[in-house]
Amino acid sequence: MKKITRRSMLKGSAVAAAALALSACGGSSSSTASSASTAASAAGTAAADGIGFPQKETITLAVPGKAGGGSDLAIRYYSEGLNRIYGLKTTVTNYDSNTVGHQTVANAKPDGTTLMVATSALNIQYITGNAEVNPMTDLTLIACLEDNGFSTLAVPKDAPYDDFNGFVEYAKAHPNELNAGMPAAGANTFLFGKLCSTLGIELNKVECASESDRLTNLAGGFIDIGVVGLGNAQEYEKAGKLKVIGTVAGDGITISEYPAELPDNYKTLQEQGFQDCYMLVYHYLMGPAGMDETMVKEMNAAMQAVVEDPTVNEGIAGIGHIPGWHDLEESEELHQKEYDELVEIAKSLDMYVQG
Repeated sequence: MKKITRRSMLKGSAVAAAALALSACGGSSSSTASSASTAASAAGTAAADGIGFPQKETITLAVPGKAGGGSDLAIRYYSEGLNRIYGLKTTVTNYDSNTVGHQTVANAKPDGTTLMVATSALNIQYITGNAEVNPMTDLTLIACLEDNGFSTLAVPKDAPYDDFNGFVEYAKAHPNELNAGMPAAGANTFLFGKLCSTLGIELNKVECASESDRLTNLAGGFIDIGVVGLGNAQEYEKAGKLKVIGTVAGDGITISEYPAELPDNYKTLQEQGFQDCYMLVYHYLMGPAGMDETMVKEMNAAMQAVVEDPTVNEGIAGIGHIPGWHDLEESEELHQKEYDELVEIAKSLDMYVQG
């Protein structure tokens, strides 16, 4: 079983600029594509047989969230890669509610023309009873892709603490006074639940589902802490709209693995001395239930070339994610493992309903 992770990545502002350009695109073609990319697209079209993806119809790539978030930026890199490498026609569609986005894909025809990149929020919403889409029966898993890499913990620019330790001390001295922006049931909800349980702090939960909403509310001082993508965090901090007190990543990952050098306030919580404060979130390419098995296998294999492509790989890394591709067997194993772990976390938080 083969997987690709932590490849050579672009450094500096070029990546951030590319990410912002992709975010601004209403469709899936990239304004950064060069003449060489155009040639690659022509060659890719001729070599597109056996890739599983429909070649005559436009493929809708659903984003279960608003434009500008980490998942949105990631799916636009994949869209651009599918265009350029295989000559496919794709369009990216955002949904303000990830529940609606998940349901839309689940209800689509299983012909490969409607797909999405989903995170653990899909599992969590079903497990907690906040959505009816069962990720194990109502959707088809095509590939486990990148993991969320570094999730940035950001606070208002005038917050009375400059690092995570200061935040924890303040939270302990002011229980339930700090507003944490998060979805009603999502990966960030579970992350804050884990932090509160591990650290013995109490935060006031405020509904703030999308990253764009959290960025706006952090800049306005309406919430006291929120999780945002690393790329957006750097841009907003540079503009003086918020400050960063740390990042959360998988167990043992350090901020030095990000392709650009970052200051100490971006160190992971583990690096700051909080060894049990980590969380890994995978991204999954999924379609409706009932997709043809051969189609799914070919799609999975085709995504390897997309992830290995330097432009896609470096772009994914530039937004703070860790690029990766897993074959179908390993993708299914990783998804099941994450699902089972989320069930246990939900039970510990008294949020378990089903699954």
